[in-house]
Amino acid sequence: MANVILVFGSTTGNTEMLAEHVVAGLEEGMASVTVKNVTEASVDELADNDAILFGCSTWGEGDLQDDFVDFQEAMDGVSLEGKKAAVFGPGDSEGYTDSFCAAVDMLEETLKKCGAEIVAEGFKVDGVVEPAFEDAEAWGLKVAKAL
Repeated sequence: MANVILVFGSTTGNTEMLAEHVVAGLEEGMASVTVKNVTEASVDELADNDAILFGCSTWGEGDLQDDFVDFQEAMDGVSLEGKKAAVFGPGDSEGYTDSFCAAVDMLEETLKKCGAEIVAEGFKVDGVVEPAFEDAEAWGLKVAKAL
């Protein structure tokens, strides 16, 4: 059974709701999951897990959710060699076509720079998250099977 840490940042609750459904899929795939709000997480605990999942919404012109900014910066120089990783998050393509879910892409790049292997394409949700709950569970299961 793979040990997974899922770290999310949520301003309006959308990413947190998605995280709950991603966790359901991970657990269906027999992963043991620890869920942490990014405000209560430390980059030091990432390496203690087999896999790392980040959930982060995109704000403005492609910015990370506010709580994730310092966390991402603290990852500079952290080694995640041999770890599996994946990222999900909501965004809004209306008016933000060029930066739609850019936070997902930024966090994937950060994980790669730290040596982690991205095991599933970033799960990006456009607009309202409720219709994507089933897809979030399926994505979580897909990630679990890739571990």
